[in-house]
Amino acid sequence: MRMKNMLKKLMLTSLSLTVAASLTVVAGIPAAVYAADAGATQAYESLFTPDKIINVKVTIADEDWTSILASPLDKEYKSVTVDVDGNVLENVGFSTKGNLTLKSVAAMTDSDRYSFRLKFDKYDKTQTLLGLDKMVLNNSYSDPSFLREYLHYEALRSIGEDVPLTVFTNLYINGELYGFYVGVEAVDDSYLERNFGEDADSGVLYDTEEQSYLKAEEGSDYDSLTYETGTEDDKTSLKNFISVLNAMPDGEKGNIESVLDVDSALKYIAANAVLGNYDSYNGDKGHNYLLYGDSAGKYSVIPWDMNMSFNGYTGGGGRTVTVTAASSVTATGTSTSAASAVNAVTASIDTPTLGIDVDQVPLIGNLLEVPEYKARYNTYVSELVTYLSGIQSRITGLASLVRPYVQADPTKFYTIEQFENNVAYTADAAGLGGGTMTPPAGTEGLTMPSGTPPARPEGTAGTATTGTAGTTAGTAATRPEGGQAGGAGQGMGTMAAGSLMTFALNRLANLQEQLGLTVTPLPEVVKTAAGSSTAATATPAAAGTASRTGISVLLHGAAVDFQDQQPVNKDGRVLVPVNAILSALGAEVTWDQAAKKITAVKGSTTIIMTIGSKTATINGQALTLDVPAQIIGNRTLVPVRFISEGLGLDVLWNAAAQTVTASAKASGA
Repeated sequence: MRMKNMLKKLMLTSLSLTVAASLTVVAGIPAAVYAADAGATQAYESLFTPDKIINVKVTIADEDWTSILASPLDKEYKSVTVDVDGNVLENVGFSTKGNLTLKSVAAMTDSDRYSFRLKFDKYDKTQTLLGLDKMVLNNSYSDPSFLREYLHYEALRSIGEDVPLTVFTNLYINGELYGFYVGVEAVDDSYLERNFGEDADSGVLYDTEEQSYLKAEEGSDYDSLTYETGTEDDKTSLKNFISVLNAMPDGEKGNIESVLDVDSALKYIAANAVLGNYDSYNGDKGHNYLLYGDSAGKYSVIPWDMNMSFNGYTGGGGRTVTVTAASSVTATGTSTSAASAVNAVTASIDTPTLGIDVDQVPLIGNLLEVPEYKARYNTYVSELVTYLSGIQSRITGLASLVRPYVQADPTKFYTIEQFENNVAYTADAAGLGGGTMTPPAGTEGLTMPSGTPPARPEGTAGTATTGTAGTTAGTAATRPEGGQAGGAGQGMGTMAAGSLMTFALNRLANLQEQLGLTVTPLPEVVKTAAGSSTAATATPAAAGTASRTGISVLLHGAAVDFQDQQPVNKDGRVLVPVNAILSALGAEVTWDQAAKKITAVKGSTTIIMTIGSKTATINGQALTLDVPAQIIGNRTLVPVRFISEGLGLDVLWNAAAQTVTASAKASGA
């Protein structure tokens, strides 16, 4: 691995310098939100520009494609030629991916819509895609919105977690559109280098299977934790990490900081709790994360596989909820028992687990017993609630972006009506619940619904499928001509998660109540002719802009429109989206991706700020900021007072009215 990385670095040095300069700002989101603060900038980051749709075109021999579809569970790589957004590579590894999702799709008779892997260096260890080793294409299994995974990673970036890059993707197979996917940077050598630096290969990466709770077990080899890449050490450092984690004294750190990047764990835990992602370490499965240990044996938590976030998971305490129109659900305390009716909406942030007792997951239980760590966790929760405060307009905006591609998707699991219902608000309880999931035979841990499960694919054993609802013989369904679902949402209707929008807004209201914040009213709903409840308006402003944060900015007496990211109060300073405020002030703004630097120019005044730095300059004079420019809710925010005063305005803050007023200096001032 180390020799391979050395060869890559030599080949990519000049290419990285060229391509990195091409990063742009799309939809007001600077590409810097996709770049880690540590590690090395990679040229492939240009492919993951926010709110962008790219084309991935795979050319594969007919016999190899037939082989993949005949034996998808083998996950066997085939050599293909691939064109990723105009970058063409030959002899690339291509295979199916997944575990439960893969088995579930393989059990269907009306869909071959698998998730896939592209391993660019599978056959040529020096070959990468602009430095990228591997990319995965996720099929949005169980997510009619196509947005859950994308939003969860985005929320984690907003609080500074190092997570894989994402991009919406049209996948073509042999010249024909195959489906609309979510492209994700795989956690492999290039990811590690990007986030942990050029010496990342001296560490070791482990993936997690189910039941990876990290509980210390004498003599255990921790088989659910599997080696992925890096320098193998026979799990010596991993076992030491687990031992130290479990040996933490009650309420004390012990030696945990020598073996764990604590913040990486706290951010992962907080996001799962806030966003209702219980197909994770926070739920009964205990998986969907990776562990990277550096050469010193210090581990970081890397989030992974978020397609069932935002209450998309049927198990682990999620989904079931009763909700009334235009009212939030009150918190029900810290208990996770079924008797207390706690669910993904009402779950207490003080106990961030559902479906499992907190004392069974030491990465949560032991860390949160330490007062300092609990305080930091609460900070991340608050920052994620701030992100969630703009979620209505964010979902609406992304839905508008992807809608044409969802409509055109020939293999989508769900109908376009299910997509629309998932991105719209409803006051019906079904909007939060959703259906049940039908697993393939032999899959443990999920409950089979009543009725007939999907028959096995042609060519597999035709044995009966057994679940808790009984044994069913399962008659084979007829596959539509061409072997695909034809965009009709066939085979997956009972698996659809409830409305993303409904859950997000109810969860936001509940969290605001728990935190003692002003509660954002839920959208008013009206009864349709058919008797179902829908939001009275489809615009993000339906809930009222003031209700999202309560902070207004008046410039020369006129309110500034911040659209999908509202102003926030950070440590007593109001931060606002940079593009909106500078546009309103008549300044020109440029973004330096490599330096993460914002430059604003108006007339003879030049203001320069850097993300995360408290040092800024006005016409070359260095000044100190109380709060630096930063990325929140996938937008770059800057201190409104510093910007406005720097451009010659007077700024007043009315705490009672939560209003910033910026106006021309009084004559003679």
